[in-house]
This record gives sequence, C-alpha cells and structure tokens, in this order.
Amino acid sequence: MTNNKTTKIVILGAGSVGCYIGGCLIAAGANVSLVGRARLQHDIAQHGLRLTDWEHRNSTVSANDIHFTTDNDVLAEADFILLCVKSLDTESAAALIKQYASSNAVVVSFQNGVGNGELLQASLQQTVLKGMVPFNIFYQGDGHFHCGTQGSLAIENKDNVCQALLTQLHNATLPVDVYNDLTSVQYGKLIINLNNAVNALSGIPLQQQLGNRDYRKVVAAVQKEALAVLKAKGITPARLGKVIPSLMPYILLLPNGLFKLVAASTLKIDPQARSSMYEDLELNRPTEIDFLNGEVVRKGAILNIHTPVNSHIVSLVKRAEKNGAGSPHLSASELMP
Repeated sequence: MTNNKTTKIVILGAGSVGCYIGGCLIAAGANVSLVGRARLQHDIAQHGLRLTDWEHRNSTVSANDIHFTTDNDVLAEADFILLCVKSLDTESAAALIKQYASSNAVVVSFQNGVGNGELLQASLQQTVLKGMVPFNIFYQGDGHFHCGTQGSLAIENKDNVCQALLTQLHNATLPVDVYNDLTSVQYGKLIINLNNAVNALSGIPLQQQLGNRDYRKVVAAVQKEALAVLKAKGITPARLGKVIPSLMPYILLLPNGLFKLVAASTLKIDPQARSSMYEDLELNRPTEIDFLNGEVVRKGAILNIHTPVNSHIVSLVKRAEKNGAGSPHLSASELMP
C-alpha cells in the first residue's frame, strides 16, 4: 500500500450503510466509487446524496460528484474495498473480489455477524480486516440516507495497513475505534443486533419499540439466551461505547421511567430510526436473520443450550420473508413462544 497517490476506496454492496459511509467520504473529498443495485443508482443519479444524522450532520453531494456503478470492474482500481453486502452474500462478494481486485487491495468487512472475516480470508489473497458499523442507517428515498443512532466505526488495523483509510474517515467526521482483534467487539454488536428482528416484526420505529416495556422484555429474553450461549463458549462480548452487553437485559427490564433515564445517558436514538431488517422486509429482500438470532440458535444447539425465544423469532422472520408483505406488525406477546 502506498500513499503517494490518491487513495481509492470502493464500496462493494452500496446499500444504506455503504451509501452513507461512502457519501460522507465523498462529501469530504475522498476518491470513492459505489458499487450497488440499479435501483439506488437511478435514485442517486436523479437526486444526488443527502446525508443526515441524529445529531448535526446535513450534507448534500451532487450527482455529478458521485461515481455509482453496477460494474464490478471498478474493483481493480481499489486500494481499500469496504464490503457492505449482506452476510448471506459474502461468498459471492469474495468471488468478485478474487476476480477483479488487485492482490494489494485491503478488504474491510463492514458486515453484521461474526464469521464473515474468516470466510473472506479463507477465500482471498488480499489482506482482510474485520470492521463493525454500530449505527443504524435508514433510506428515506430520493437519495436521502439518515443515521438514526450513535456510535463509532470499529476497524482492525493489523500492521498499520489502514492508516490512509483512517485518515479519510477522520476527514469525513466518521469516528473510528481501532483494534488489534475485533472478535469480542463483533459479539458485542451481535447482542445489540438481536433487537433488529424484534423491531422488524413490530413494524414501529426503534425509539417507540424500545419505549414499550413489553417489547423490551422480548429483547431481554433473546439477549439472555445469547449471553448464556456465549458464556458456555468462553466468549465475553465487548462493551460498545457506554453499552455493557451483560447488563443490557437487566436495563431493558426496568420500568419505563427508569429505563428512559438510563437509556438517555447510554444510547441516542432519534424518532426516525428503524432496523435494517425492517427495511429488508418492506422491500421484500432476504434478511440476515440466520446470521443474528439464527447464530445464537445454531451455537445453542451445539452446546445443548435451549434458545426458544430466538428460535421463535427466527421462525417469525422467515414466515414474514415468505409472505412478502413487509412487517407483520406483531405485538410483543406474539413474539414470545
């Protein structure tokens, strides 16, 4: 990796997360190409990008300043490939990187789940680093991507190969925490992401869903099952910002008044935020349920630990996927087995 030329960043799988991160980088002057679906390519060609967040960001990027393509050839130009595809598309993305990308490119997996980094590295000769995106992005249409929750990106930086990328992210006001090993951080994010399915099945904004103690009881139940499984495997999920995974179920079970006081100091969520899984159901796309709650169910089965609530949630999401009618808008009682 050299720094004597403009660092080229390619976002592979430019959906909501990829367009937001890529758009912030472009707004700060970075050399970025977005590779994604024709639907978003058309929207962005018509409207450009608007990037907002829960705090103060409100940036626009003209369509003329955005290189959005459906052509994977652009991977050949990449110094850094930020992989933002769904976990179920990891193998196909690895095949594209293997076919088109330079062997000197650095691949950063900004994906949900805990096994994508290892799967990529087993398939590729490029350096593969784990990454983590803590915040929620919701596409509001017409090129507008909104970040509804707080948090810093996380990246492994083995052998200091990411310095040029870290500089670009800093210039884009995208805070980054750097780690030698991201495994425990990924498991901490997994605990938080178990709420994605609950939110998708409820069909209501995150703030409203978490303001309802009955829904919080469901989230606490799936998290308790997951923490029991991880404890049996000797895995301690890392603290993410002010959020301590082992305490989350107990905080969620607090009465509404106390929960609001605690949540106000630990997690910022604006009224527009929804989970990415809700968006998947609304757009009739496959979800990542097998890599989130399904991961807990699989590990529990191996360890002979029962995970009835996570199993029920997985079944409900798969039923919603099959029905193809968006969120089923289920009550909290319907989410419990």
